Amino acid sequence: MVMSQRYPVDDLDREIIRYLTEDGRLSAAEIAGRIGSVSERTVRNRIAALLQDKMIVIGAIPDPVALGRDVQVELIIEVEPGQVDEVAILLAEYDEIGYLAATSGASNLSASLFVKDHTALLEFIDQELGKLPGVRRVESSVVLRLYKVFGTRTTPLSRVADVAGKKKG
Repeated sequence: MVMSQRYPVDDLDREIIRYLTEDGRLSAAEIAGRIGSVSERTVRNRIAALLQDKMIVIGAIPDPVALGRDVQVELIIEVEPGQVDEVAILLAEYDEIGYLAATSGASNLSASLFVKDHTALLEFIDQELGKLPGVRRVESSVVLRLYKVFGTRTTPLSRVADVAGKKKG
């Protein structure tokens, strides 16, 4: 069996990824200009290699609040033995699920759910999630304030940091 060689990520790649994480719309020329010691062509080639080897994905992440989904809920889901993948496949089909992962511990899946309001939350847990074959138990926690997402600080965290900085100074 031959193991496929993965693209060797170095410091330049990490810097390119950092800029793309901040703004995925940046061009290779803009990134090269910010780095200062590398050509646009090099950045373009590095981005192409990272994409080809599936080290990164560039896409749009919708803001659930802007889409009318004001309630975010973290779900911890206990699944029947041997059915994690089957339940995950079913859950991944729901637009309301923004994140889904297998986890270790007492529960098997972790998910982020984005819904319009508390009524929609109850309906989803009771009518959809509760009726999926293989789901044993669900714990839900409503997210009250999001401080950081996908490596980016949110407005509330920036405000807290500004207030803390002013108190020190």
